[in-house]
Amino acid sequence: MTATTLTWSDRFGQHDMGDWAIYIPPTGLVEPDLHLDNPKRTARLRLLIAKTGLEERLDTVVPRAATPAEIEAVHSAEHVARMAAVSEAGWGDAGGGFTPMNGDSYELALLSAGSVLTCVERVLGGEADNAYAIGRRSGHHASRDTGYGFCIFNNVAVAAAAAQRAGIERIAIVDVDAHHGNGTEAIFYDDPGVLTISLHEDRMFPLETGAAGDRGGAGAEGANLNIPLPAGTGDGGYLYAFEQLVIPALDRFEPELLLVVAGVDGAMYDPLSNLALTAAGYAAAAEQLLAVAERHCGGRVVFEQEGGYSHVYAPFCWLKLIEVLAAAPRSEDPFADFLGGGFNELAPHQRELVDDLAYATHKENQR
Repeated sequence: MTATTLTWSDRFGQHDMGDWAIYIPPTGLVEPDLHLDNPKRTARLRLLIAKTGLEERLDTVVPRAATPAEIEAVHSAEHVARMAAVSEAGWGDAGGGFTPMNGDSYELALLSAGSVLTCVERVLGGEADNAYAIGRRSGHHASRDTGYGFCIFNNVAVAAAAAQRAGIERIAIVDVDAHHGNGTEAIFYDDPGVLTISLHEDRMFPLETGAAGDRGGAGAEGANLNIPLPAGTGDGGYLYAFEQLVIPALDRFEPELLLVVAGVDGAMYDPLSNLALTAAGYAAAAEQLLAVAERHCGGRVVFEQEGGYSHVYAPFCWLKLIEVLAAAPRSEDPFADFLGGGFNELAPHQRELVDDLAYATHKENQR
């Protein structure tokens, strides 16, 4: 049986940012509701893990917190100090004007980064074959000097830097979140030892990043791959992009460690994207990534949880990813019957779009 580590702290199911309306404070005609980045989704995932019996196949550990020094491996000391000051003040914004923080946010961000660090340490140390890191503050939009898009510290980047210090020379980061992993891209854009891949909805967020032509900085050409996909892509188009673009890029790079930014906000019912993926689609993508890890990394792969804002459906999508890692029987997706229409089949125009991008990538790699 695969030894899969799951990190969990009760704090991940409790951090509440109070009354908001989607992601803006209520005012005027906008009535109070709930900020999309709320603990319901994470708490429900934890309950699903227990109710399905999956917990029996997991080695569940309480993560340690990252230290400020570990965060400063990828962020400026000024950013770390500012995040601590904002949280100490009891309320503020991490960056961009809609990334709220309260008095608990700084310590929780350290714990979320530490959750990924704990998983990487256990995988590299041979205590786990693979791992899944739960956290409550996402990270992939955070760049060196600022938080952004609900993110305070870039969790996966902190973990990748730690793996580099541990002697891992080739690290691949695959970001399946529906929004472009702009912060991760920026941090490693000039590092040929880190391959960053982001599949995201074209021009969903952020508008100014995520272009297919952004391929890495000087000396690191080809070490960044952006795959911007149109709204309504569905499982068929998404998995075709995986087969034609993601997997060949990983096989060429031959990573020693694979890190996956496991955002599931590309799923149906999510209020912040229109990619229309299903839990089964995410499971199929995860299987391909696990196979890459077996081929090149000795199975060493860490999934770290990020976006997913349907508190009803996102937990089922995350659950499928953990089931794949743990080689567990697949539980029922109660929404599957409603999501089985033809919109999830590969359409000719989707094939053409991916083929064009694959051809351009191939030509660049031949130079």
